[in-house]
Amino acid sequence: MPPLSALSVINCTVVSRFLFAAVLLAAAPAAAQSRYFAGIDDLPLAPGLVERAGGAGFAGAEGRVVVAVAQGPAAPASVLAFYVETLPALGWGFSPGGEDLEFRRGRERLALAIAPADGGARVEVRLFSAPAPQE
Repeated sequence: MPPLSALSVINCTVVSRFLFAAVLLAAAPAAAQSRYFAGIDDLPLAPGLVERAGGAGFAGAEGRVVVAVAQGPAAPASVLAFYVETLPALGWGFSPGGEDLEFRRGRERLALAIAPADGGARVEVRLFSAPAPQE
């Protein structure tokens, strides 16, 4: 096998740097799409929604309540589909029968009210967490 020339080594270095940069650029949009509600750090925002100011939260001996609102140009049906597909992968189980879209996970209950707003969608999220049982 002939020895590598200086030009071959330079070409390999340039190609490997190009591939590394391409991988970084491809990964950046996926990372940028993973946004979460400020008060509920493991609840993702559906694509096309932005969290609105004015959320509220309370934590005490009776448990924790967090209310947050997001809105954006996404279609309400796509927001609904996003949460129906995403939340089970995060450990949430669908809880049918409520007026809102409801999920349960352990001592937590998550209610999402999704509605059309300004040509897009608005989602109001309410998280209720019961305190751990006292032994």
